[in-house]
Amino acid sequence: MSEIIRVEHLKKYFLFKEGIFSRRVKYLKAVNDVSFSINRGETLALVGETGSGKTTTGRTILRLYEPTGGKIFFEGKEITNIPKREFKKIRVQMQMIYQDPYSSLNPRMNIFNIIAEPLRELKYEDIEDRVLELLESVGLRKEHMFKYPDEISGGQQQRVAIARALGVNPKFLVLDEPTSALDVSVQAQILNLLENLQKERGFTYLFISHDLSVVRYISQRVAIMYLGKIMEIGTVEQVFENPQHPYTKLLLESVPVPDPKDRKRRKKLILPGEIPSPLNPPSGCPFHTRCPVAKEICREKEPEYVEVEKGHFVKCHFPG
Repeated sequence: MSEIIRVEHLKKYFLFKEGIFSRRVKYLKAVNDVSFSINRGETLALVGETGSGKTTTGRTILRLYEPTGGKIFFEGKEITNIPKREFKKIRVQMQMIYQDPYSSLNPRMNIFNIIAEPLRELKYEDIEDRVLELLESVGLRKEHMFKYPDEISGGQQQRVAIARALGVNPKFLVLDEPTSALDVSVQAQILNLLENLQKERGFTYLFISHDLSVVRYISQRVAIMYLGKIMEIGTVEQVFENPQHPYTKLLLESVPVPDPKDRKRRKKLILPGEIPSPLNPPSGCPFHTRCPVAKEICREKEPEYVEVEKGHFVKCHFPG
């Protein structure tokens, strides 16, 4: 399988002043030396707690944020620093679906105009037929065409957002927690829709989420993020069945278990402390302040990636 996206040592730092009148500045290292690739037609899930840098990673790949360092490749071509005019032609093939569908839709525009807007920009012909085709492809009908966002449900709003993104025939989509604002039953419908669209059209997804049950359902590979770094990456089976990093184990332990007997049998992994601030990250391994197996080397030296099995990498001095 050929790569469609590759990032190498990607960094995104935000500049912060220490006070209103202070000249001293600090860097918030939201994404700090991240590398991975996504194959054509694949779904890679980016998982982590709030503040781990996963959304910033997705936005930086699309250059909604300009990267501080590193390289971004799309279909083998480096797009990190190409001029905006040239990048605009490539950007059409890379779309984003946002977490809150309502906030991503213009409340003053009806559904027809929301979906038609990018089509007009790209000088499409037969726009009305194209909009109807897109609505039907996401499970909506002609009667929705002239409604406004506040006249339809949250699930329907997300379908509209998906239809708008599909209108320009993208190859790669960043899905930023696309179901987290929806009811559970609607979540399943949107996930099934995304999966079916991928099978029919060969889309490639970067699926950003903190919900491991959703990630296990929709993705083929998983990358675990903590404080702007990827701590573990592998296939769904490798990461879920054979987690190697203590942080990955913590996240897996947090997934609710429906059977009370299983809950009692399951060994609880309780980690102390809170996530450090990315304005002042710890030295060495970023997870050592909360890690139950941390030793002196973890505080002093950042670990390298270790390949524990083919395609399964972990950033830990003591994997497993």
